[in-house]
Amino acid sequence: MRKRERQATIQRLIQDEPIERQEDLVARLNELHIPVTQATISRDIKDMQLIKVPAGEGHYRYSIPAEKQLPATDKLRRTLITAMKWGEAMDNFIHLALLPGTAAAVETLIEQLDDQRIFATISGDASILIICRSAKYATAVLAELEAMVG
Repeated sequence: MRKRERQATIQRLIQDEPIERQEDLVARLNELHIPVTQATISRDIKDMQLIKVPAGEGHYRYSIPAEKQLPATDKLRRTLITAMKWGEAMDNFIHLALLPGTAAAVETLIEQLDDQRIFATISGDASILIICRSAKYATAVLAELEAMVG
């Protein structure tokens, strides 16, 4: 199972069940025939920025921070409004110029969209190269990103 799929399963589990410990999460995933190690789960918890919240009677459970619960498009829109300077498409490529230090966050949010029109992204400190699967897709994706900014 791919990381993205495993993390989506983890997200569903912690929303539906009171998962208190990493060991509980490993056990539940194994029950679902998703073999994982505690080290993998530990990395997923860090990557997903999961937090523990009170669950009553002195117990705690894993949860997603409120900011992370927003849909990826909403987070991307909010970030682009303040970070994007301009964008340009050429062939299958999109070049986004951003404020210094914002490219990694924007790139992560674009990847979270899991947009099948996008083949790959490469970021620097203040710019991102988005490689699309066709020139038509590049034009459409750029138009959508620019529409988010307004």
